[in-house]
Amino acid sequence: MQIQVQKLREAMKLLELVIPKKTTLPVLHNVLLKDGKAVAGNLEVFVFIDLPEANTECLIPHKPVMQLLKYVPGNEMLTLEANGEITFSWADGKSSYPRVKSDEYPPTPELVVKTEGTLDGNTLIAALTSISEYCAKDGTRPVLSGVTILPGENLDIAAGDGFRMAYQTIPDSFPIEDPLIIPSSTVKILNSLWQHTKPDVALGDSLVGLVLSKRHIDVALVEAKGSEANLLRVCFSGVTILLKLIEGNSPNFKQLIPEEIPTKVQFFSGDLERAIKRLQAIAADGSGMVKLSWTNDTMTVSASSKDVGKVEGTLPVQADKPDRVALNIKYLLEYLAGKDGMITMGVTGGTTPVALRHRASPLVIVQPMNAEW
Repeated sequence: MQIQVQKLREAMKLLELVIPKKTTLPVLHNVLLKDGKAVAGNLEVFVFIDLPEANTECLIPHKPVMQLLKYVPGNEMLTLEANGEITFSWADGKSSYPRVKSDEYPPTPELVVKTEGTLDGNTLIAALTSISEYCAKDGTRPVLSGVTILPGENLDIAAGDGFRMAYQTIPDSFPIEDPLIIPSSTVKILNSLWQHTKPDVALGDSLVGLVLSKRHIDVALVEAKGSEANLLRVCFSGVTILLKLIEGNSPNFKQLIPEEIPTKVQFFSGDLERAIKRLQAIAADGSGMVKLSWTNDTMTVSASSKDVGKVEGTLPVQADKPDRVALNIKYLLEYLAGKDGMITMGVTGGTTPVALRHRASPLVIVQPMNAEW
């Protein structure tokens, strides 16, 4: 097998995302070269990279080979031989590694396609990625540790951790009957692969055409023969990802969105973020609570601690009517981070969740805190 160093290096770099650092199955530290593809995975997700040069079936150790390729010129040709050991040779050097039998690697199951479709990849990946930030981190409820794709004429995508949730509808469809839950860790892999691969073909005759054109992604709900578990297969730009879905029933996220929001208040993200950061130390020492109260044109932001004291500040707002709410400072700061321009906050009152919206980003729902005013 002969291949340019740069091409193998790029494939190995993409596969690095799914090579497990620790595993009870050491063979997963290798990359499988077979039938024109380079394959790696961690049992939860497998990635297949199109590599036509991979006509020698063998396993190559990822870490040492990747370390080697960093220091071999990218334009050189690399020759791989798989005999008693794995041998790489190039213009002025060679390396060898113990050979592991390729049949020890987990086999790729024979798949039966249940449903499939082609979607706008940029929109889908962006929505999955932004919403995955709201997945639960502790793993006590697995269905909350993933992003849920809901069936419908348009795709509704949601995630929540029990205290807050994000919800977004994208103008695309995928013919499924039941919700699909993608692990948040897999969403990160999908996004990274999407960002580090190039479109299959030129999408426009100019830079403007390239920017405005859609980049498609092929998605299929599949079932491995002999198993009732559903898998999701995602393909784009010479990359195929086969991932396990989280089993279970996701919450009815849509039901958590307030149908009517009687009070709306608008403010600039930077104004509220600065006001909150000034009282961050006080809030952290107390209950982590930030109190927001406003008139039609001014919001007062405050936090207090019995041991430390109290801090408050004001900022200009536009509100339908005076109102107030108390929120967790951590959730607020995480929401405001990286946003600019106007934010709209909807308040219903009592223990009803607060709705936050910023431009085309997902609608975010946050559970209010009980406060003594």
